[in-house]
Amino acid sequence: MLKRKIWCKILCSMFVLMILISISFNRTGDDEYKIYEPSERVSLALPNSTQLHLEANGLLLQKTTSSYKTYIRSMDQTTVFNLFEDGENMGSIKVTVREIDNGDFFIFTQLQNKSSKGCSATISYPISGNVRYDLIDFERQEIQHEHDNVSGVDPTTYPIGLLKIKEHEHENENLVTNMMISRNYVSKERIKKYENGDKSVVRELTSENKSLELIKDYKGLTVTLPLHAVGNDLSENWMLVSQEPLFKKEQALDEWISQSTKHYKETNKWYTDEGPYTKLPWSIEPETKLGYGRNLVRVQDRKALNYYETTQERYFYDLLLNSVANLFIFQGDKKGLWETEYTSTWLKKDYGINAPYIDTRHNEKIALFLKEAGDMLDIKELKNSTIIYADFLVNQAENGNKIEVPKGGYLVTDYYSPLQTKKTHVSLNHALGEMNFLLETYQQTKEESYLVVARNMRRGVENIGEKWLRENGDVWYQVNGDFTFEGTDYPLLTLEDLLKSQQSWEAVGEKRSEIFDRLIRSKAQYLVESKQEILRPVANSLINQGFGDIIEGYNNIPKF
Repeated sequence: MLKRKIWCKILCSMFVLMILISISFNRTGDDEYKIYEPSERVSLALPNSTQLHLEANGLLLQKTTSSYKTYIRSMDQTTVFNLFEDGENMGSIKVTVREIDNGDFFIFTQLQNKSSKGCSATISYPISGNVRYDLIDFERQEIQHEHDNVSGVDPTTYPIGLLKIKEHEHENENLVTNMMISRNYVSKERIKKYENGDKSVVRELTSENKSLELIKDYKGLTVTLPLHAVGNDLSENWMLVSQEPLFKKEQALDEWISQSTKHYKETNKWYTDEGPYTKLPWSIEPETKLGYGRNLVRVQDRKALNYYETTQERYFYDLLLNSVANLFIFQGDKKGLWETEYTSTWLKKDYGINAPYIDTRHNEKIALFLKEAGDMLDIKELKNSTIIYADFLVNQAENGNKIEVPKGGYLVTDYYSPLQTKKTHVSLNHALGEMNFLLETYQQTKEESYLVVARNMRRGVENIGEKWLRENGDVWYQVNGDFTFEGTDYPLLTLEDLLKSQQSWEAVGEKRSEIFDRLIRSKAQYLVESKQEILRPVANSLINQGFGDIIEGYNNIPKF
C-alpha cells in the first residue's frame, strides 16, 4: 500500500514536470503561456492607464496569445486565455480592446465554452477615488416584440445604458469616465458545410441578459460584467469607455434611446470584435427560428454615420470607426467585394446559390458607406471605395448577368455566385440603388462606362413602367426573368431610392424620369393611406421634390 502511494506521488510529479517543460518550450514572451490559479485574478492594461480584471470562476486560466492589429483610425489588442478544469480544456476567453484615435476604446469579451457543462467568468473595471455615478438606463419603456413575416420575433433589445462617473471633490464634480454598457448575449454557433468546402455560418441566440454589478466602497467604484455559458456555446458582451462625455447634448441621448426602443430591430446592439450580430430571416441554413448573423447591411453602421453627421456626438464617431474596422475584419484577405456568409434557402432552391455569394445591394451600401465616411472624416483610404464595386457592375452587364427588357434597357441581377444554375431576379430597390451608385461614381471619376450602364438600367425600369405598381398603390418588390412580379416592398427603402435617383440624374445634366415620379407619388400615397411612418429625411425629400401635398398634415413623421 505504501509503495503504491509513493508511485502515485512520483507519477503526479512527473506529470506536472512535463506540463511545465511543455510550457517553457512554447514560451513566446515574458508573459505568454503564464498559468493563473483558479483563485488568481488576471489584469490587462488598458489605453487610459487603468486595468481590466478577469476572473474565471473555479477554472484555471492559461494565457496563450496576445496580438495587435491596426485598422483605419483604430487599433486592436486581442488576448486569449484557455480555460482548464482538472486538466480538461473547457474553452477560452478572448478579450479585444479596440482603441479609437480619440482615446476612447471598446472592450469586447467572449467566453467560448467547449464543454457540455456550464461555466462562468467576470470582467471588472475598477475606478478609484471618491466618485459618484449615474446609470442612464435604456429600459425606459417596454419594447413590443412584434412578429415579422420574414424573420419572426427578434427578442433582443438595447444596451443596458450609459454610466456616467464623476469624481466628487468638495463642492465640485469632475467627469472621470463615460461607459456605454451592453447586455450579455449567449448563443450557439451553427455551421452547415457543403461538399465543395464552402460553409454557411449563423448563430442561434440562447438568451440576452441584463447583467451588471456596480460595487462602490471606500476605494472607488467597480463595474463588473459577468459572462455565463451554459454549455457548448458563446457568451459575449462589450463596453465603450471614454474619459470625455459620449453625449454632450441630453436631447441627442434621449433621441437615441427613443429610436433604439422604437426601431430595435434595425439598431445594432449585439456588437463583437468581428462585427454586430442581427436577426436573420427564417429562410437560412442551418435552419433556426432564432438565427443571427453578420448581415453586411448592418455591419456597415449607417445609423451611426447619419447620427454623427447631424449631432457630432462622440458616441457615434466611435461607432462609425468601429464599423469601418469591422468591415475590413469581415473582408479579411479577400480584397474588393464582400461575400454573404450565410445561405438563404430560397436562393439555394431557386438558383442553386449557397454561401458565400455576392449580394449586389449589400456591396453597394458598403461602398457608399465607406466613401461617405471617408469624405466626412477626410480619410483618404476610403474616398475611392466605390470604384471596385462600380467596375463589378459594369462587368456583370458585359458578361450577361442581367435581365434584358424587351422595349430596351436591362437590369443587373441581384445576386451572383459561380455556382448559380440560372440568373436571379431583380428587385426594384437593387436596380435603383445600383443605378444611383453608378451615377455617383461617374460624377467622381468621369468614367463613361458607368454612365452607359446607368442609362440602360434607367431605360429598363422605365420600360417596365407602371407594371411595377400593385393594386393597392404600393410597388412590387421584384421582377423575375419571365417578367412576373412578386414580393412585398420595403416601407421606405425603395421610395428613398426613387427620390435619390431623380436628384442623381439632374446632377449629371439629365431630366427627371416621369415614370419615377409616378412611382414616387403612388408609393407615398400608399404609405399615408396605410398610416405607416415616414422618416423625417424622406419627408423632407418629398417636400423638396414637389410631393409635399401628399404628406401635408400627416402626423406619423418624427421630428428628426
